[in-house]
Amino acid sequence: MLSVRTGSTASLLTSWPVRIAAAALLIVGVAILMSNSDEAATEVQVADIAEVTPTPQATPTPSATPTPVPTTVPVPEPTVAPTPTALAFPTPTPEFGPTGRPSEATDVLVLTAKDSVRRPTVYDGPDGNEIAVSYTYLDGSIDPVYDHFTNPTYFGNALAMMVVRGNEGDEWAEVQIPTRPAMTGWVNTADFEWSSSNYYVRVNVGNNTVTVWRGDELIVDSTAVVTGDTGRTTPLASTYIDEIMPGPSGAYGPWLLSLGVFSDAINTFGGGLPKVALHGTNRPDLLGQYASNGCIRLPNDVISMLAAEVPVGTRVDLVNET
Repeated sequence: MLSVRTGSTASLLTSWPVRIAAAALLIVGVAILMSNSDEAATEVQVADIAEVTPTPQATPTPSATPTPVPTTVPVPEPTVAPTPTALAFPTPTPEFGPTGRPSEATDVLVLTAKDSVRRPTVYDGPDGNEIAVSYTYLDGSIDPVYDHFTNPTYFGNALAMMVVRGNEGDEWAEVQIPTRPAMTGWVNTADFEWSSSNYYVRVNVGNNTVTVWRGDELIVDSTAVVTGDTGRTTPLASTYIDEIMPGPSGAYGPWLLSLGVFSDAINTFGGGLPKVALHGTNRPDLLGQYASNGCIRLPNDVISMLAAEVPVGTRVDLVNET
């Protein structure tokens, strides 16, 4: 068996060149292999990069949006404007009638207490609460009894009141009550008799005249009268004739037409209440002047005509017009 360790020196020398040549070949081969390996790696890297980086694509040109064809909408027929309705304005009521009677001074209704009624009950409304009828003096004291509001009256006549609201036949009516201060109240009409008046009396204290109408007929045309003197002036009021009686003395002339209103200038008169009245006179020379205690003095022929013709309940306006 051979052992390497036992080889001779010549043998080693002889193989050395061979070994050198073989080593050189080995080195050259390795170098070639390494060179080929780098190219392959380079090729791989290039290939990888080519695959990762996408090829730029051309941006597509957007297709043009087609222009919509407008839909034909049918045009409605124009609405015909309605013909405007003419406004109906009420015909204004003239202030005065054809003969000068104020248009608002219409005919009035009157309630006269039945014989069975002693003192009418007055209410604050239809089926309302009872209210007292009293009399107030100028000093503020009150007469709660007020015996002028009775039936018959203080002078023995039937108690009559002018209706300010209500129609004939109504169960309830609002009436003007003859007291001071002036007041109205509601009464049950079962206790009264209905009547009416188309007369109208107008006393103007501005020029001391009286004018009277029967309907639209002028029956007394601005006749001179006497009215209240200074400190005893005739009150201004819309009132009515509540009694008709003969003159109690010559100073009153033949007739006296009592009104449902009292003086607001004097507290009492002749020991009694200062009730205002239309009456005659025994001093015709004073007609047209301010000389009475508040009553209206008329020519005797005029007061006699009115007493015979004008009914109780007739409206009387005491005004001041210059």
